[in-house]
Amino acid sequence: MLFSLILFGYGISYLINPSKKISETEKRKLAQFPLWSFDQYLKGVWIDSVVKFVNDQAPFRLQSVTFASTLNHYKGFQFSEKERIVSIKKPNKNLAKKNSAYDTASAVRRYLDDFTETASSSFLIINGSVFTLNSGVPSMSKYFADMLNKYARELKNETRVFSCVPPLSSAFIPVKKYEYYNKKNQETLLAIRASLSDGSIFCDVLGELNRHTDKKIFFSTDHHWTAYGAYYAYVSFCKKAGFEPVPLENMTKKVKYNFLGTLYELTRDKAVEKNPDTLDYFIPKVETYAVTYKEGDLSYPYKTEVFCERCYGGYSYSTFLCGDLALIKIKTNVKNGKKAMVIKNSMGNAFSVFLISHYEELYIIDYRYSEHNLLNLIRDNHINDLIFAPSLYAANAYGTIQRMYNLGFNNGLVRQAALKARIEKDSIFKNAQTYKDSLELIDKKLFPDE
Repeated sequence: MLFSLILFGYGISYLINPSKKISETEKRKLAQFPLWSFDQYLKGVWIDSVVKFVNDQAPFRLQSVTFASTLNHYKGFQFSEKERIVSIKKPNKNLAKKNSAYDTASAVRRYLDDFTETASSSFLIINGSVFTLNSGVPSMSKYFADMLNKYARELKNETRVFSCVPPLSSAFIPVKKYEYYNKKNQETLLAIRASLSDGSIFCDVLGELNRHTDKKIFFSTDHHWTAYGAYYAYVSFCKKAGFEPVPLENMTKKVKYNFLGTLYELTRDKAVEKNPDTLDYFIPKVETYAVTYKEGDLSYPYKTEVFCERCYGGYSYSTFLCGDLALIKIKTNVKNGKKAMVIKNSMGNAFSVFLISHYEELYIIDYRYSEHNLLNLIRDNHINDLIFAPSLYAANAYGTIQRMYNLGFNNGLVRQAALKARIEKDSIFKNAQTYKDSLELIDKKLFPDE
């Protein structure tokens, strides 16, 4: 009898509690109760949608997830919280195909982005802070550099081309025995410099960051760098671009608290949960007007913001540029006639906002979502500086390098190229006998005209 009452009360709670639309902790939309459709019912789709609704809207669901995380943390013996390595299973690529949204190009790109930027076989947790144990592959740096060189040749005497790639968080593990990761990151980045030609300009981001390790360069719970890390990358850019960097003390500082980011989501580690990040951000004293455009379209601009004050909690990193948008155009009151374009993924968001102090117009392209023709944009708008500022993950992956290449040299047919690259990704090494042969295959795939 008691069990029946509990079960009945649990069911009633679905009716009296309003459905939540978003899980801020998990950073995803929650399933809503589906509209009735006899056709969908016969196909079994309607029932599946109801099951997803029940799972996502279950009373005390968030508390249950938190309890499971706590239980998992304390099971067995925890001899030390100071230092340990956790293994994370990479996302199953086949699972994405079962998602009804998989057929949309945006869903495909978003899935690939999540896999590229956040997946890793293992992470190091030290005192509640998470660090990747990746450091890039120097032999892959050539292909990123070759892509920049192609742009530099095409835009010779028109536009300067910069490489402004950051290291990974492994470069700043605060334990002496892991110092070699800093050198390994450096090897990968310097390999980019060694392969640049045709006037491409290398910004020594890691060299500048190494001079400011008294600051927190990367977040403890998220794979992105902090505003301090992004600022010193901006300083390294200014040194090569011939600008005087604006001191942080000349900007307006603001703070957001209790930020639990992507690495907490991946690990669900209790020590990490107890160590949330504080997000500092610095607003240059420059007047701005920002608009964003849909993928591949320049017809209908929508107003956006350089800094999103409404973003908080797990979404705090979206304070920079209001998240990842295909194309953002920022006009400033810096009347110097200079214009720049930044090619980036999410790592470039915190970096790009500092550039508003030096340009009258700034175009920020997210290569994962944009389908605009890059060379047309550069020439039509008389861009002075083209700045590549993706994560080191992206600069070391042939798929993302190819996408940045396609933006300029594939007539804007980026969607088809991206999907084709995705299909061919698993078979590109099929005929390669050695690692060297596989790199040659990648080279031919990226630059078939050379």
